[in-house]
Amino acid sequence: MFCKECKNGILDVIRVEKYPEGLKDKIAYQRLCDVQCLSCGKIYYSQPFDWGKSINEVRDLKNG
Repeated sequence: MFCKECKNGILDVIRVEKYPEGLKDKIAYQRLCDVQCLSCGKIYYSQPFDWGKSINEVRDLKNG
C-alpha cells in the first residue's frame, strides 16, 4: 500500500486490532489496523487488515 499524502511512501502496519475475548470464529472476523507512512510519517487509522477491502467498518482500537 502506498501513502495517499506523499504518493511515494510505503505504509507500515504499526498496530493490529486484537480479537475480542470469547470470539469463536477468528477466521471470519475482520480485524482493523493502523498504518504509518515510512516516508512522510502520516498515520492512517482503522484500515482493513485481514481481508484487503478498501472500506471497512471503523472500530475503536484504543483498547486493543
